[in-house]
Amino acid sequence: MATATLTRHPQEYTVAWICALPVEMAAAKAMLDERHGDFPTMPSDSNTYILGSVCGHNIVIACLPSGVYGTTSATTLATEMRSTFKCIRFGLMVGIGGGAPMKNVDIRLGDIVVSKPTGRSGGVIQHDYGKTMSGEFKRTGILNKPPRILLTAVSALEAEHMSGPSKIPAVLLDMVAKYPEMRESFTYRGEEQDLLFDSEYDHCDSKPSCSACDTRKLIVRPNRRTHDPVIHYGLIGSGNQVVKDGRSREKLARELDVLCFEMEAAGLMDILPCLVIRGICDYSDSHKNKQWQGYAAATAAAYAKELLSIVPKHRVINEDAIIERNWAPSESRTSNMALRQNGNQDTENLLERISTYDHERIHQRLSQKRLAGTTRWFLNDPTFREWLATKSLSSLWCSGKIGSGKTMIATAAVDATKSYAAERHSVAVFFYCGNNEYQGALDMFHILSSFIKQICGFLQQAGRPCPGDVTRGIQKFFGRDRTQPDVHDLKPIFTGLFYDVPDTIYIIDGIDALDQEQIKQLLPFFKKLFSDPRAPSGSKILLLSRDQLPGYINIATLIRGIREISTSKNVMRDIETYIETSFIDKTMYRNLSDDPLLIKEIKQVLLAKSNGMFLWVYLQLEILWDTCYTDAEIRSALATLPETLEETYGRCVDRINFSDGRALKVLKWVSFATRPLHVDELREAVAFDLGDTEWKAEKIPQKNVVIGCCANLIVLDLADNCVRFAHSSVKQYLEKVRERTVQEKCIPSYPRTKQGDQECGEFCIAYLSFLDFNLQLSKLPTESTVVQVPSSILFASRAVNNGLAKRLLSWGSNATRSSSVRVPETRKVSAPDRTKYKFLNYAVANWAMHTKHISGTSPSWQKFKQLATCFSETWNFHPWIPSGRSPRSQLHSLFGWAVKEQHIPLLSIAQAAQSDLQHVCNLPLVGEKLPALHVASKLGYKPIVEILLGFCILNQADYEVYTALHHAVSRGHIEVCRLLLNTHGIKVDGLPKSLCTPLSMAASHGHEKIALLLIEKQANVKAKNMNRQTPLSQAAQNGHYAVVKLLLKNKIDNAAHFKSVDNYGSTPLTAAAIKGHEAVVKLLIDNGADVNLRDAFGYLPLTIATKHGHEAIAKLLIKNGADVSRRDIHRH
Repeated sequence: MATATLTRHPQEYTVAWICALPVEMAAAKAMLDERHGDFPTMPSDSNTYILGSVCGHNIVIACLPSGVYGTTSATTLATEMRSTFKCIRFGLMVGIGGGAPMKNVDIRLGDIVVSKPTGRSGGVIQHDYGKTMSGEFKRTGILNKPPRILLTAVSALEAEHMSGPSKIPAVLLDMVAKYPEMRESFTYRGEEQDLLFDSEYDHCDSKPSCSACDTRKLIVRPNRRTHDPVIHYGLIGSGNQVVKDGRSREKLARELDVLCFEMEAAGLMDILPCLVIRGICDYSDSHKNKQWQGYAAATAAAYAKELLSIVPKHRVINEDAIIERNWAPSESRTSNMALRQNGNQDTENLLERISTYDHERIHQRLSQKRLAGTTRWFLNDPTFREWLATKSLSSLWCSGKIGSGKTMIATAAVDATKSYAAERHSVAVFFYCGNNEYQGALDMFHILSSFIKQICGFLQQAGRPCPGDVTRGIQKFFGRDRTQPDVHDLKPIFTGLFYDVPDTIYIIDGIDALDQEQIKQLLPFFKKLFSDPRAPSGSKILLLSRDQLPGYINIATLIRGIREISTSKNVMRDIETYIETSFIDKTMYRNLSDDPLLIKEIKQVLLAKSNGMFLWVYLQLEILWDTCYTDAEIRSALATLPETLEETYGRCVDRINFSDGRALKVLKWVSFATRPLHVDELREAVAFDLGDTEWKAEKIPQKNVVIGCCANLIVLDLADNCVRFAHSSVKQYLEKVRERTVQEKCIPSYPRTKQGDQECGEFCIAYLSFLDFNLQLSKLPTESTVVQVPSSILFASRAVNNGLAKRLLSWGSNATRSSSVRVPETRKVSAPDRTKYKFLNYAVANWAMHTKHISGTSPSWQKFKQLATCFSETWNFHPWIPSGRSPRSQLHSLFGWAVKEQHIPLLSIAQAAQSDLQHVCNLPLVGEKLPALHVASKLGYKPIVEILLGFCILNQADYEVYTALHHAVSRGHIEVCRLLLNTHGIKVDGLPKSLCTPLSMAASHGHEKIALLLIEKQANVKAKNMNRQTPLSQAAQNGHYAVVKLLLKNKIDNAAHFKSVDNYGSTPLTAAAIKGHEAVVKLLIDNGADVNLRDAFGYLPLTIATKHGHEAIAKLLIKNGADVSRRDIHRH
């Protein structure tokens, strides 16, 4: 018998076992191997629980309130349970059900039915939920299927039973042995009591037994070999009304292909990922009675126990808790399917999640532009050859002016280093900052994530394992159960690879494309790695950039000892080759002049005036061919060649005909599109206006018109037929001249970034609202249908329209009855032909990204709102992955995406659905382990945090029992910390079960200003983390002098803190001495630390400093009274 043991923490329970009847709960309790003590539940939780363990799993058993059945009650129970037991991974709905025997399915009383998904259902069908159309009731919606961990266990158990007996009979015998009083009601009732009547024959007496029923109406079935229950796998019908009629049973069973009926599972499947297990206690007809309920409940419970016996405990623990994740929809989008971890695709899918930057494709596209015979000077340069072939030179910088061919040099260096590395079974990784495939701001995150992906891909191909810490980090941030990383999360992962994979060559081209702050993060990070004496031998890095970086940063000054190769004096021969090749290519289309001396003069002048810039030469050649048709015009152009790139760009702008509105549209789309547009996409983007309502082929301009209308500022890249600026500096020039006055050279109406983004977004919305696509964003539904509502309360909870929900809930006492209601209906949306509509894919994928600054004053606001909130099962036009099919699930997905993308307009839409938002705003975001407030705080999104504080739980714990404040502190987001700390009710020290306080985090990371904020808010300076380290000890260990000084100044009990010993046996002084932090050691001594105080292992600080080779610290200790004659317990 399971007796009560010590009370466990609520977070130790991982499996929910839900029952509808006391008889089911009794059977569940009998399955416990161990009974646990009770504890208080959350105020919002009215359930009563039985706690214990089954096969090593900690189980929560709950039962519906007495006399209250149906899907709504089950939903309420599961929702309240989640408020107390936040670490539940999945549920088991275990109990009795009414069988639906058919000719091909021999179901007997006491048999077991297990819900199993099919191609059209998740395993449970709500048979009474749908709508009546043309007099016919049609079921709608699909419920979620059980979680993968349970489905794989079910498959394994099913296979096991094919070759051997089930353990259910043994489990039942053990139950009776433990609880003899259960023998009377929970054992097999006898074959003679298993009566199946013809479905057309009704029960003939008011008595529950069938003693008066006509035995001639019994269905004759062959005897079974044993009385052991048979296990059936298939669909289960669930509804709010009891199926108690043989004719209805037959009809529903044929229509839905279900094996049994029950009343609760439909209310759980979208709230709690669970498996439904039903013991058959009757045949869902008028002959039903309670005679078999006990035994049926016992067989179902016994199956559940056998199932749990084959589910590894560690796998359950590694699953996300329900409250930490979003239960996947029954039919996921394609993009979500690609993220699943299965079979041989595991690593490939994982790598794709690490980085979407396609380094090989970008390299191939750029390499095609490199002319044969060019860049050889760089590969033959003695400094490059030394860098590549020796271990003495690890850092190299290729510097040059804008447009001087550095990217072409990078492509050549990549090819050379890849060959070099392959011969030595190592790897070369690379990143082109100025040639990304999307227009968003590049940063250190993109570079590190791409390098991690490339190195891990190399390790995979080489059959080499990743370091353990790296693997854990990648799984944490990019695995199926992940939290959104930032650059701070990537640094340790990359560092682990850096040290574990020696002889790696790193190439970063176009560092000047990063902003000043990103450069200040990136270069010191690599400098620290390559200057570390422990750095792996043979690893090297090549940087390519302009001479002067943003903010007047000089690489040679920042990275001491880096060698430099300048393009300024070395590219003239390559430019000469480029001029000759260009003349040959362009003369094939039009001969510029018949005068060979003039042609020679053109080449000489261009070379002489190029100043080492390929880009300048390219533009002059384009202008000559576009504007000069006589020798006189050529000579005039040569005499007035622009001196600089900026002057050249200005002349290009002068040649643009801005009266043709397409030119500005082209510049706008090339500037602000989230990725380079294919020329056919761009043709449609410039063809239509916001007022257009349909797609018309005759409005689309030809390719040469689109490419030619911007006077060589844009080019068609033949490698992928995408349209780009001739150089990244073109966009910088356009932004610069936008600020000029009308009298100066300017581009009329060229928008700022926010405005340009919004205009692109408004066009995407206008395009999607074309009548061709049938989304009807500008129409109100005009058709209606009559819907059969089994329960208005249930239906109202799923209603998309708040007005409809209020109308249903206003029915009062009739709210629980089945009724009909007429509701508006839109036409079915069919999937459009994406091969015909070239811009459609871009519009679908990017309308939301472009509308981060849209407002209610925009003429597209109403269409934007409708596009954000309507849902099509035929083709999904939302960038967020739905967490389910219900409106609330859609809202959850929209809300999470808006938070992570800092999309305030979408957040305002989510806020408008306040009642539904309250149910999802504190759940983990889709694809995340953290809730919204934690994510926004971690990423430093102050405006988003300000909004979320209006409705999110301020001190909510995440899966590690950290609050949002913990995450803001750990990342050093001081403004977010200040905002949180000034919010009423903030728990400055976190929660009692937190592994550490926010102040401990600030001390550990060296965030002095944040530590001061916390101390000013009365943070506990004495609190210890899970390793029994005080904030002082953590700051000392990590060498954070300013934080140590701050803590010592703020009234802590210095003497007590200096004696405090952590789990590693260290005092603050010995922790600093071990790490060699001399300044911190001196500060501690100056404030009274005992230089002769032993640590927990008996070592003296002097011994520790000497052992770790910190001579300066040893001298400091001796100078301040360390007794050199004194020995520690180890006789040192």
